[in-house]
Amino acid sequence: MIIYCEKCGKKLIERNPNGVWHFQFGKQRTSGSIVDIEIHGSIKMTCLRRSCRHVNNLHYFPEHK
Repeated sequence: MIIYCEKCGKKLIERNPNGVWHFQFGKQRTSGSIVDIEIHGSIKMTCLRRSCRHVNNLHYFPEHK
């Protein structure tokens, strides 16, 4: 599942089915992306688009309604 910025719609991060966030950033090289990390937990992420810079709160646990 791909997560997009709430304000501008830019692609931010991927969420795996097990709930772990997968973030890749940078140009693809023979060895892979420059930044390639997995995050377990909630995160606060600033949009990477320079004209946006909106702070997105991404919760590890889904919100109950």
